[in-house]
Amino acid sequence: MKNPFTYSNFVTGPSFCNRIKEQRELLEFITASQNVLLYSHRRTGKSSLIKQVFQNIKEQKLDIGTLYIDLYGTTSEKEFITRVFQQLNALESNTNKLLNLLKNSINKFSFQLSIDPTTSSPTIAPSFKAADENLILKNLMELLAKFSEKRKIVIAFDEFQEVAKYTNADLFEKQLRSYVQQHSNICYIFSGSQQHLLTAMFESQKKAFYQQAASFPLKEIETKHYILWMKKMFKRGNFSIENDNLKQIVEQFQNHPMYIQLFCFFLWRELRQTPWNAATINKIERSMIEQKHLEYQILWDNLSLNQKKTLKLVLLNDGQNLFFAEALITVNIKTASMVTRCFKSWSEK
Repeated sequence: MKNPFTYSNFVTGPSFCNRIKEQRELLEFITASQNVLLYSHRRTGKSSLIKQVFQNIKEQKLDIGTLYIDLYGTTSEKEFITRVFQQLNALESNTNKLLNLLKNSINKFSFQLSIDPTTSSPTIAPSFKAADENLILKNLMELLAKFSEKRKIVIAFDEFQEVAKYTNADLFEKQLRSYVQQHSNICYIFSGSQQHLLTAMFESQKKAFYQQAASFPLKEIETKHYILWMKKMFKRGNFSIENDNLKQIVEQFQNHPMYIQLFCFFLWRELRQTPWNAATINKIERSMIEQKHLEYQILWDNLSLNQKKTLKLVLLNDGQNLFFAEALITVNIKTASMVTRCFKSWSEK
């Protein structure tokens, strides 16, 4: 049987672990057209949660249009606008109807039609050559409003903190908010992983999106839910693992979804050859670390000298008493303020 655990793609369906409460609450926000700020650290399941809720909407045949926009890697307002246009076929799958709708709604600039190499689906992008991008944004947001006249829509902007890094971020955020707050039949999900940027965007009175979305921090999945899910998944391969061992796995990786999925992927392979024994967890964990050796080396090489010293300080002292003079001397750091600056730099990264 195919290994059911996955860690490199979106996780939905049986491979998605629990979050029943979060799925229900998110759907309540969507049906009420209330905007949501969904945040947590990277690779903790935000995107998969959104995709799972969208799948639930489809399976329950709810009359709600779903639009998922991944903003990761965008560096400008033009790229933001292009990403949205490229996903419009999710709201209207018939390309001819979509093109006619665009022609009837927007007649002041042209479009480029292409095929997505990944999905083989047609995608549409605006031509910015002779058009004002502010006008294109205005037309785009008006088009989304037109879609929402026929049915409720939910639009998820994943990794929304990228917007804060654009060259004219403040102006773009103001323009975007002016349209968002007019869309009474659209739920916007602003999702992201860099909490300090998202907090500044949605909680600072000086920023355009101040108090524009309900805060929805994604908390860790409870151990009991992991155990039930893991037991069910391993049963598919006729593997039986004691609850105490499953609990040990969850605790070893501090309830982190991606690392647990990754570990279980390796464990599934291991159990096909060798029964569970006392050395299994450490053996697989070492394989995981060796697999990512190059990535860890690159991370280390990109640290400044003081950041390397501070990391050693954390490791040598188990994260405790880091500002004591005795601890600082062991790694040749002269002042505690240097440690604080390194922590701030890590947080921003």
